[in-house]
Amino acid sequence: MFRDIFGARPYFGTNSQINLILDDIKEALETGMLSSGSKTLKFEEMMSSLVGSKYALSVSSGGAALELVLQSLNLNGGEVLVPTDTFVATANSVIKAGGKPVFVDVDKETLCMSLDDIKTKLTAKTVGIIFVYMFGLVPSNFGEISKFCNEKSIFLLEDAAHAHGSKYGNNLAGNLGIAGCFSFYATKILTSGEGGIVTTNNREIYEKVKSLRNHGKSNQTVNYELVSNNYRIPEISSIIGIHQLKILDEILQKRQNIADKYCELLKTIPEVRILDEFINNINCSYWRFPIYISKGIDKIRLQKRMKENHSIRITWMYEPLCHKQPVFNDYISKTLRLPVSEESMKRLICLPIYPSLEMEDIIRVCESLDKELNNLM
Repeated sequence: MFRDIFGARPYFGTNSQINLILDDIKEALETGMLSSGSKTLKFEEMMSSLVGSKYALSVSSGGAALELVLQSLNLNGGEVLVPTDTFVATANSVIKAGGKPVFVDVDKETLCMSLDDIKTKLTAKTVGIIFVYMFGLVPSNFGEISKFCNEKSIFLLEDAAHAHGSKYGNNLAGNLGIAGCFSFYATKILTSGEGGIVTTNNREIYEKVKSLRNHGKSNQTVNYELVSNNYRIPEISSIIGIHQLKILDEILQKRQNIADKYCELLKTIPEVRILDEFINNINCSYWRFPIYISKGIDKIRLQKRMKENHSIRITWMYEPLCHKQPVFNDYISKTLRLPVSEESMKRLICLPIYPSLEMEDIIRVCESLDKELNNLM
């Protein structure tokens, strides 16, 4: 009887570490401090310290983080370039903040935005880009993309939902653009169940987001000066987030060890190819472990056989791609084609990678994958 291997699973450490979380939650319940308390402030301080930013503001979700930063930038109908290979929240945030999303193709080895396609999509209406660190990767050409944005005087906003602890050189994701937007949803590297954080060095963005997350209330007076809503994070979510940050190094090391084992074992499977920049990358958080399978293999059948025959869940992100989602029909040309993304999606699968996986689990994933790929050839 096989033990179930999931696509993703949250990790909170040992039982003693979980008991510490419960103690802090009990204290919050006893004091009645359930919103905007000392734990939320500590959570923000810890996140600011982690990425090296001057400011960090907790919000209700990663999508809210993106939306509020974009609102603070006053898009006024401007175009914002976003990758098609991302969750719909990335593009939705542009629309909700009064801008127009323009979908960009990806690089096949990183699944992050292609600099070449960024250049082709740039117009006089472009005001910025949202760069998504897919699967926690800050790609090797990120510096070129940042330089291009500076040269064209457009902002670079980081969608770091997958990238807690990811690095570019000695600098951490969340401190590489005008602001970083993190998600703490249940499947992320770090989780508080729901929640997000904005990190930035920009005082104006900080002040605006701080007001917007609290119904548009002035940060200095009792007046409400902006049209907004409640985007605050609960105190209990902040408590969980604090304890997650305390074990971040452990979480990242476990993910790195699993990724390294995949890199070792998968190279013997001819129907599999690891994307170049995900091979033994010590700066990647490995939110997922993406691989390409050979052309012509039915991903749906493979997923079904892995689940039914081996109790292993394999997934892929994100399908349909954003430029094929009906919600964005009014923002794109019917003839838009993003060939690298479309072709990559046909062959992309993601293998399980989360801290509670054991090495024998990884070996079983690879052996089972090899067997089922052979059966489907």
